[in-house]
Amino acid sequence: MEEKRKNKKAQLSIFIIIAIIIVLVLVALFFFGDKIETWISPTGAQDYIKDCTQQATEEVLPKLEVQGGSLEPENYLLYQDNKVDYTCYTEDYYTRCVMQKPFLKQSIEQEISSYIEPRVRSCFSDVESQLERSGSQVSVKDIKVETSLVPGSIVVNIKAPTTIKKEGAIKYDSFKTNVKSEIYDLVMLASSISNYEARYGDSDSRTYMMYYPDIRVEKIERDMGRVYILTHKPSNEKFMFASRSIAWPAGYLGVDDELR
Repeated sequence: MEEKRKNKKAQLSIFIIIAIIIVLVLVALFFFGDKIETWISPTGAQDYIKDCTQQATEEVLPKLEVQGGSLEPENYLLYQDNKVDYTCYTEDYYTRCVMQKPFLKQSIEQEISSYIEPRVRSCFSDVESQLERSGSQVSVKDIKVETSLVPGSIVVNIKAPTTIKKEGAIKYDSFKTNVKSEIYDLVMLASSISNYEARYGDSDSRTYMMYYPDIRVEKIERDMGRVYILTHKPSNEKFMFASRSIAWPAGYLGVDDELR
């Protein structure tokens, strides 16, 4: 009986010690979590840069997709608090729009590159400083970020000749990251619709959905044009853009209806 009580006390002591350790770890994370660095080894530098690039790309993508492919739209239609950039626009009435972004895909690729490049440079600085503290010699030259939209993903290629020396030498010429996304298909369809609006003044959403069954095409009419919302059904990824083509003055349709 006495032995059972001792065993229970011993087990209770162990649980108390474990609980104290967990509390101390949680307290440390709360106060110092933002100062704890991810440990980077010479062979793990490539994975660190890839993860960092992916995070930056996934960070900028949602904003681009609801703003017509622009981070800072200048000519836009406000819809649901989003500044939706015009891909095709005219300020005149009864006139077909003019393409504002004839190379929409390339424009978005450049927007992504411009956004993630300073973040990628910061990641390289983190790698350099941490590896140098662990005794490695690090050399990074000419960081250049190139982004490509391809079917099913965003490909980010970082050209940055890197040499890490400690006991031996590890060399990297470039770092390539693939981020899963359906933005390529959405943007190519957005370009097709914009070109159609520039040529004919309007488009038929139902026709596009017949040819692209995986994409839902919504067209919302507004006083200052129309907003298109393209949704990739399997992934629910969306892309929004605006157009103003063959616009009618306020009240024009109302007068026409009265004459009928």
